[in-house]
Amino acid sequence: MENEKTVMLREIGMQPEFVGSNIDLMLANMRQILVDRDPGTLEHGFMIGCGDSYCAALAARQFMMKATGRFVEPVEALEFSRYLVGDLPANSFVFGVSNSGTVSRTIEGVRLARDRGAWTFAVTVSADNKLAQTAETLIKVNATPNIKELPDGTRVVTPGSITYTASMLGLFVAAIAIGERLGNLNAAQSAKLVAELHATAKAMAASDAGTLALARKLAPTFTPDRATVILGGGPNYSTAYFAMAKWFEGLTRPAHLSQLEEWAHEHYFMTGEKTDTFIILPPGAGYDRGLEQAEAAREMGSRIIIVGEEGDAVAQKASDIYFPMPKGIPETLTPFVYKLPFEYLSCEISTVQKIAFLGFDNKKRQEVNFRQIFNSQEAKTSQTEKV
Repeated sequence: MENEKTVMLREIGMQPEFVGSNIDLMLANMRQILVDRDPGTLEHGFMIGCGDSYCAALAARQFMMKATGRFVEPVEALEFSRYLVGDLPANSFVFGVSNSGTVSRTIEGVRLARDRGAWTFAVTVSADNKLAQTAETLIKVNATPNIKELPDGTRVVTPGSITYTASMLGLFVAAIAIGERLGNLNAAQSAKLVAELHATAKAMAASDAGTLALARKLAPTFTPDRATVILGGGPNYSTAYFAMAKWFEGLTRPAHLSQLEEWAHEHYFMTGEKTDTFIILPPGAGYDRGLEQAEAAREMGSRIIIVGEEGDAVAQKASDIYFPMPKGIPETLTPFVYKLPFEYLSCEISTVQKIAFLGFDNKKRQEVNFRQIFNSQEAKTSQTEKV
């Protein structure tokens, strides 16, 4: 178990350098891919994946649409492969996102989309895996796999952190290159986005030490008798979704995901003195609504934990616990940074409470999980019924 925690902490800490060192390399590769392609084939975009990979698609949506000038939809892989792909419009492009490149449902979606004439991309770590071989074009991300083998032969499985960041980066970089190829971004606009990505890598590094220290201090207070609800909107709905997954994977403990507005309509009714309400609250379109939700949750007795911009006195006053993130990050890029408290908290709580990641100290739980994800039977053709 100690190996797992050490590896996860190391991978969380690697993320700023990973982003900073890969932006230009991945962008150059993506530009080369697009040189000889008719931009008319890039009309209708989809990003598909499962788990963290689906979260990466959600995180990239707004950035992708603004950069490309196209409507690009994140879709959970089964929803795409079993329900949408049969009605795929002409000139579609589809990103299949999977770190391992072995997730059955994502491979299925990419294969069926390619059969219907879509330009398919594999956002994954290797040219040798099945997703890369199924898609037309590889967008290689240089992350470590979630399943790792130590020098002594021990296999270690950790909740995703750098793998998620790598999937996001692959999509964000692809968005810039496609925006350039379509003429939606001129040289100055493209350079600005690239500079903002590099600045975001620096912001990730700046937030690291303080976030770890606060997470370590707070970890003992997240006792099993408390409920956890995590709110996010816009690009950070993905962060809330990802955070929920870290509670499942790191703590094998329930957590509730809420879209920023929907909390008042649903999760409010379970909120009380034993509830920890996280609100992901960067400056942006959902900011005012997040403050309203914090006020209501506090009235119901909840502990309020806000992840917001450093120096935001209003948000800090609305919280019981405040995770300050560096100033000046565009809202579309905040998913790279604002996820950090949840990575560190899940690792630190699991350490304090001696919880094995993913419950994989139970070998049957691991065996069944791997079968469900990597060995599911693939559909041969689209199963969508004709109207």
